[in-house]
Amino acid sequence: MNKITDLWHAIYELYELLMRQENSERDYQSFFESHPIVFQVLGYDVFQSYEKSSIAKIPFDEDKDFTPEPDFLCANLDSCRLTIFELKTPFVKPLVVQRADGKRRKLTAFSESYISQAVEYVESIRGNNKAREIVKSDLSLERISTYCIVVAIGLQKDNDIAEVSRILENRKTSTSFLYYDQLLEKLIQSYSINRKYVKGSKGWTFTYHIVLDREQRFDRSYIADYGSLENNRLSIFIENKNIVCQCIDAAGEFHTLKSPIEFMKAVFLMVEFSTDDYGIYLSLNVDNEEKDLRVGSVKLVLDIELVGSCVGADLTGKNFGRFYLIGKWICNGTLSLKDKLGAYHYFKRTSCVVSDSIFFDGSSCMLLEKTDKKPNEVRKYIPASAPVPACPYGINNDFQFKEKVESLTKSSNSSIKLLVQNE
Repeated sequence: MNKITDLWHAIYELYELLMRQENSERDYQSFFESHPIVFQVLGYDVFQSYEKSSIAKIPFDEDKDFTPEPDFLCANLDSCRLTIFELKTPFVKPLVVQRADGKRRKLTAFSESYISQAVEYVESIRGNNKAREIVKSDLSLERISTYCIVVAIGLQKDNDIAEVSRILENRKTSTSFLYYDQLLEKLIQSYSINRKYVKGSKGWTFTYHIVLDREQRFDRSYIADYGSLENNRLSIFIENKNIVCQCIDAAGEFHTLKSPIEFMKAVFLMVEFSTDDYGIYLSLNVDNEEKDLRVGSVKLVLDIELVGSCVGADLTGKNFGRFYLIGKWICNGTLSLKDKLGAYHYFKRTSCVVSDSIFFDGSSCMLLEKTDKKPNEVRKYIPASAPVPACPYGINNDFQFKEKVESLTKSSNSSIKLLVQNE
């Protein structure tokens, strides 16, 4: 994986932990150990875990009668600065309380205890030559010039950040709190650098939760086809064991994205394109990874008409695909980064009820059309008696589409309009 993919995986895992309100230190220890890029985003050159289960050890301190076991030690090589990085959990009480005399506030006892523990580690390393030599060797430090303390704890939204900073500012050892929602924002900001489309824009997003059959009847087997035959067309199909998204713009020019795809399991598939004035943007996301991307300075002119489109075949009613459609939704705009996180979170957290899926057996499709009596989109199945058997891939089928899609993220500012829903 490349750096940007590593960072996106870290963002999503932290988002998932916070959405599930996980409150185990072990989970967050594992998160930091699994995603070294998080420490890079925080500005550290190197890090090492020294907690109880880690291989790396700091020697026993005979003077203090204990073995220092900081969660992590982090270093900046140019400045030779060493940071004791301690992990607590996000879902804790506010870190500041009012003094009994009603005067200025103070840190809670549990907050002070975490800082005191880190100060003990600082003093032990500073006063123990053997410990310093081991730490310098582990972290490739020539020397240790200064010590800092960072405690990852709580949520920024639950605390008076200015007051906490005031209380911490005169500590003998530079000390700060890193809030988990603040960390998530830092990671998202880092991911957003040099990316044009991070807040959502004019265009479309097509999302499918789908199980693809390994056996397809046609060389090009369609999942869906939107628009018209000659131009302003968006086609999603399976070809040569790849999922392919092909756009034909208003001028008849072709734009193609593709990615290898897994069969016989639930797959999250998202296609986005922007039609704003900032230039072309086409993205193919499979299972929360951006597998293919097209970005350019020329505007994409693509006016998709949903009515008259087809699911399960091409626009002519041929080249049928074989798959189970668990859910789909269409949004009038590209998604912000937080909406993308929410979309995949919804896919992961909801279990599939196989009776809710629609089976396209390689000889049936579903048309979206308007009639005089029904001006809104209506579904027409071809043939009308198309079978809908139970999905056999239940082990990995982990999504159930619901009648009303919940908001992707409570904090999202994007305006999402649901145009098509499965029953």
